[in-house]
Amino acid sequence: MASVLLCCRFLQDYCARGTFSDLDLIDNLGPAMLLSDRLTFLGKYREFHKMYGEKKFAEAAKLLLSLMTAKIAPRSFWMTLLTDALPLLEQKQVIFSVEQTYELMHCLEELTTGKTLPSDRHLVQDEDIEATKIELLRLALARNLAAAIVNEGTVDTL
Repeated sequence: MASVLLCCRFLQDYCARGTFSDLDLIDNLGPAMLLSDRLTFLGKYREFHKMYGEKKFAEAAKLLLSLMTAKIAPRSFWMTLLTDALPLLEQKQVIFSVEQTYELMHCLEELTTGKTLPSDRHLVQDEDIEATKIELLRLALARNLAAAIVNEGTVDTL
């Protein structure tokens, strides 16, 4: 239970600041990472950021996608993960394959299906920001899909 609270705090801090608050602790989780899905996610998410920082984009993309498709990432954090995918989707070199792009599209649709409109004015502004993110993601996914299809030379990859 304490591990879940700790992970939630780290993830909330990350969302608020855009960086992790205590890298030493996260980097040294070691076998403790296996104690809970949240700790595993936190350790793997940190690993994604390391790979990205080292410009290992293909590996980072694969890890990011696996966090969502394996359901390791909390669903409430999926939009952050999809937003993290944006720079990878916008690279000149195709990072995500056709299949991986379809998986990202599926995750986005799963996340956005059944959303209701808020009535509070402050929430409407937040919803506008969220809608803009979703549209940017859809556009980036469509562009990446087209580039990946051309790159792979066929649309028969499904």
